[in-house]
Amino acid sequence: MKYLGIDFGTKKVGFAQSDDEGRLAFPLMISPNDAQLFKDTMELIREMKFGTIVIGESVDQKGKPNPVAKEARAFGAKLESAADVIIAYEKEWYSTVEARKQPGNEGTREVDDQAAAIVLQRYLDKVHGPVISSDEEFEEEDDEDEAKSDRGSDNW
Repeated sequence: MKYLGIDFGTKKVGFAQSDDEGRLAFPLMISPNDAQLFKDTMELIREMKFGTIVIGESVDQKGKPNPVAKEARAFGAKLESAADVIIAYEKEWYSTVEARKQPGNEGTREVDDQAAAIVLQRYLDKVHGPVISSDEEFEEEDDEDEAKSDRGSDNW
């Protein structure tokens, strides 16, 4: 199933998409938060066949919803009633700050799509577990082999 991630802001909205298996998130685009946003988002959902929409849940440092959270929830409810999709919410703790710290983004202001990808990836990791790269799998196999050979050498 494909997932759409949304980093909802008062001026701009970042979008991210998952791969077809719903394991990895990638930045997609940034749109202005204007009168066209809902229509454009619905078109995106239909064209790309998203089944689940993950919206960043904006909260303050105490975990309480901040002013933009109410708008994001209303947007999510409107999408859910108009499209055959599941709406989920994921805390967006410092996702924009994290996106700006990624290599090549230092000082960049336009990172809303990357912040959406961070939020979406957090959700996907909760649902499916973190993705293990082939390098990590190889290292784990090496560690297991070393442990087996260490245990085997005790028998000599």
